[in-house]
Amino acid sequence: MYAWAMLNSQWLKTFVKLTETGHFTQTANQLGMTQPGVSQHLKKLEQQIGAPLITKIGKGFELTREGELLLGFALKAERQEADLREAIQQDDPNTGEVRIACSGSMALYLYPKLLKQQSLHPGLLLKVEVAPNHRSLQLLQNNEVDLCIVTQQTVQSSLVQHHIGDEPLCLVVPADFEGNPSVFADLEALGFIDHPDGQHYAERLLTPNFPEISAVSADLRTTGYINQLSQILVPVAQGHGYTVLPETAVRSFEAQANIKIVELKEPVSDPLYLTAKKHRTLAARYDWFSKKIAELCGQMSSS
Repeated sequence: MYAWAMLNSQWLKTFVKLTETGHFTQTANQLGMTQPGVSQHLKKLEQQIGAPLITKIGKGFELTREGELLLGFALKAERQEADLREAIQQDDPNTGEVRIACSGSMALYLYPKLLKQQSLHPGLLLKVEVAPNHRSLQLLQNNEVDLCIVTQQTVQSSLVQHHIGDEPLCLVVPADFEGNPSVFADLEALGFIDHPDGQHYAERLLTPNFPEISAVSADLRTTGYINQLSQILVPVAQGHGYTVLPETAVRSFEAQANIKIVELKEPVSDPLYLTAKKHRTLAARYDWFSKKIAELCGQMSSS
């Protein structure tokens, strides 16, 4: 067994040229070397590999089995290097992976709209990772994604953030709700559709708007629970209760005609920050996605 060091690229270049010309003298002339220099490169490669690479026949030579294997390796390495140089120089805005992390509600809202760009340019590959704030930032730090959307400012100096909008929390009732949504007793008669973040969202939005609520966990009459984000508004649309969700989740619901958002005196929203690594230059393909995300999130703030 041989513990190989990395093969010297100059020696490999000499070896490939030697196989092309079939002559030591021609190889030396084309590479601007001496014939002994060509022989020395060949000898060093053979020493590193631990096997002869050519069998001399008169003034010519034939490649050994090891020589043929090395030639294949060297040619493949040349192609890969050429491909790498071309990829670096081109930076095609319509080719490559686009990796983004965000919340589940944000993914529901953004993903179908961003996916249209991939439909126009099949060379793109959109990858969206659903994760809470802390996990999204961790994925970004680990280079597992290149952009993330979070609702909190970070103290990490290695990251840069841009405020791209504010996401309101929404009180959602059935479209045919006949009660007064500004009266908590009428909401209680309807009932609360709970979900994993339901109590938290309700605490933040309902408490400042309904002074009679002392403790959300005790004061809310629950008439349903579901932990599937895309299904939370289904029981609301069917008249089984009301709920509180981020606007992105509400906008993504298909049966918009069967629900309505209640305007409250004290709106509550979360800031949205598009976050990236400060010293990591993003590929050109991220330009469109960054601008589109900012545009879509800005629309919520102005709606």
